[in-house]
Amino acid sequence: MKILICGKGGCGKSTITAMLGKYLANKGHRVLIVDADESNPGLYRMLGLSKTKTLAEYLGGKQRVKAILDSPELPKTFEEIPEEILSKRENLSVISIGKIEDPGEGCACPYGVLAKKFLKNLQPKKGEIVLVDTEAGIEHFGRGIDLEVDVIVNVAELNLESIELSRKIEKLAEKAGLKHIFVLNKALPEVLDKVNVKPDVVIPFNQKFIYESLEGKEIEIVPQIEELWECISKLSAQDPQSEAP
Repeated sequence: MKILICGKGGCGKSTITAMLGKYLANKGHRVLIVDADESNPGLYRMLGLSKTKTLAEYLGGKQRVKAILDSPELPKTFEEIPEEILSKRENLSVISIGKIEDPGEGCACPYGVLAKKFLKNLQPKKGEIVLVDTEAGIEHFGRGIDLEVDVIVNVAELNLESIELSRKIEKLAEKAGLKHIFVLNKALPEVLDKVNVKPDVVIPFNQKFIYESLEGKEIEIVPQIEELWECISKLSAQDPQSEAP
């Protein structure tokens, strides 16, 4: 199963990706987190893992990626992913597609194409789950990365811009025929009745995450992540062609 997590910048995509990845790994699933965000450096820290060489670097750098994409030998299974570009702990692994490192190096479009090709090629087996942490916004829809996954987890926080973007994400997911789950993150109980939204999962605001982030600590799983996984599992069970995770 392939699950993509998306939403407005700062809504908590990487946090939820990290918590869900840790939760599933603890439950015995073999989990691969794909860091498809070209700018956010925090995912590895949240998981307590060290950074590794990116897939783009392994292929020779951004300038070579475009030419290589015409006939790449990209991995089809977890086992085929080179160890040197994986950061691992037990049955949880992270791979980064590519990062912007230098001023004037050009746009991140080649990384988006590489992410799409990588996800298209990769075919997880039963018990294996791929989580895709995307860049902020909806450019990943334009690049077609979302067309290579099974479920979209759409994250918003309690501000109008984030909620409006989540509504657009929902419409785009529906147009693409993709299963969709709406998560309202950083929720304050006294404000919930003031917003006209019906989230599938509500994750309360927790100031502890701010302190732990500033201290460089690994993320802890909140109880609502189990609820999120139950929603994903129910959606997958509705598809007769989908293998049980």
